[in-house]
Amino acid sequence: MKRIIAIAALVIFGCVSVKASGYPYDYTFQNARVVSVGPAIVVKVESGMMSTLVIGYKRSGMLGGSDSISAVVRTTYSNYNGNVNTVERVIQIPKEWHGTGYMTPEMSPYDFVAGGDSCREIIRIELAFFNGPKWDSNYGANYAVEKNDFYQKAATFRSEHGGGPNIDLYCWDFIVGQMRK
Repeated sequence: MKRIIAIAALVIFGCVSVKASGYPYDYTFQNARVVSVGPAIVVKVESGMMSTLVIGYKRSGMLGGSDSISAVVRTTYSNYNGNVNTVERVIQIPKEWHGTGYMTPEMSPYDFVAGGDSCREIIRIELAFFNGPKWDSNYGANYAVEKNDFYQKAATFRSEHGGGPNIDLYCWDFIVGQMRK
C-alpha cells in the first residue's frame, strides 16, 4: 500500500512540476517555412528550443543532373550592436535521398555568421550554385530570400509531435514534398 501511495505521489508531483515549468504546451512544436526561388529553396525550421536552416536545389534546375553541387551562400545579418554585416560561405550540398535534388543537413544560423559575432536576425540570404565550371546564379542576380519571405511567401507546416533539438521527421517529409514541386 505504501508503494502505491508513493508511486501516486511521484506521478502527481511529476505532473505538477511539468505544469509549473513555465513553458507552453506547444514549446517543442516545430514550424517549417519553405521559400522556393526558382530551383533554390531555403528552409527555416523553428520551435521554442531550436532554429535551423536547410538549403536545397531542385532536380529541375540547370545543375540537376550533377553528382554533387556546391553553393556560395551570402548572408546579410544584423547583430545585437545594430551593425549589419555580410558574410560569404561556400558549402557542399549532397544529393537528397529521395532523388528530388540536393539538400544540406540542418544547419545553425550561426554557421553563416562571422566567427565570434552575434546574430540577432538574418536579413537576406543569396545563393549561387555551381559544379565545376557550370554555374546557376539566376543569370548573375543570385537566388535571394528576404527575411519577410519566410512569413509572406513561404509554404508552412507545423509539426505537433514534440520534436527535440533536431528537425522532426514530419517536417523533413514536408520539405521533401516542397522539393518535388
